[in-house]
Amino acid sequence: MRTLTTSEIQAFRRDGIVKVPGAVPPDLAAEMLASVDRVLGAPGATGMFGMDRRVYARDEQFASFLYRSELASLAAQAMGSETIRIYFDQIFVKESNTEDQVFHWHQDHPFWPIRGEQVASTWVALTEASVQASALEFVKGSHRWDKHYRPFLGEGVDFEQMNRLWDGFGDHAAGLTDVIEDFENHPERYDVVGFDVAPGDALLFDYRILHRSRGNSSGRRRVAVSWRWLGDSAVWAPIHGADPVISQEHTTLQPGERITDDAAFPLVYRSGPIDLRQPVPTSAG
Repeated sequence: MRTLTTSEIQAFRRDGIVKVPGAVPPDLAAEMLASVDRVLGAPGATGMFGMDRRVYARDEQFASFLYRSELASLAAQAMGSETIRIYFDQIFVKESNTEDQVFHWHQDHPFWPIRGEQVASTWVALTEASVQASALEFVKGSHRWDKHYRPFLGEGVDFEQMNRLWDGFGDHAAGLTDVIEDFENHPERYDVVGFDVAPGDALLFDYRILHRSRGNSSGRRRVAVSWRWLGDSAVWAPIHGADPVISQEHTTLQPGERITDDAAFPLVYRSGPIDLRQPVPTSAG
């Protein structure tokens, strides 16, 4: 089993981000890449962007990655959690020459119906990528600022149009008062760090940290999958305008309860991997 070093655990807790080289073995990373292409319908054309999420709930091979990889164990070690549950997975593909597909600085937690100190993602590179060609960048330590940033969506944002993306999204975003800055332009105030990655490398980060990715200006595609993990202290905290990937109608949990719903949030790790023979639920409701 891959064991995080003391310095890696300290970096995660201090900075909110740590790179774990070779977190996924080459053969498994290649299998994940083939699965991404199958799910999205083979590689796309130049200039295209592909995304899908909560794939494990409908795809047996993707579900197997939850247990065959050591990603949940790495999250447990970093967060000091005895258990790890899956919230959702998310595929990100930026084909070559997708300069316009920029993910501006943002946090995940303002729009997740989850609260707690033990919530994290592992962003796993399945192709080589540099920071200049859309690998992730982070503002170190920003997970400890107790901020809820409004996402940057350009000038003249139409919040009503955002509400049409999902119910209440624009209303909730409009109510957030912390404003995104050009953090990279103020090195005297902010410590921005980026990571070049090879297939199988993982970026393990707290869900409160500010992060972004540039457009892919390179001549090769960039493929990654994020797994979103919930530790022991994670609490169900639905709000109007939260991401509907799992909402109140999908779970038996009541607001403020620790997350224990095995159907909506399957248990993946408990002080040792869960038995592979256990079935993975294929629907949240």
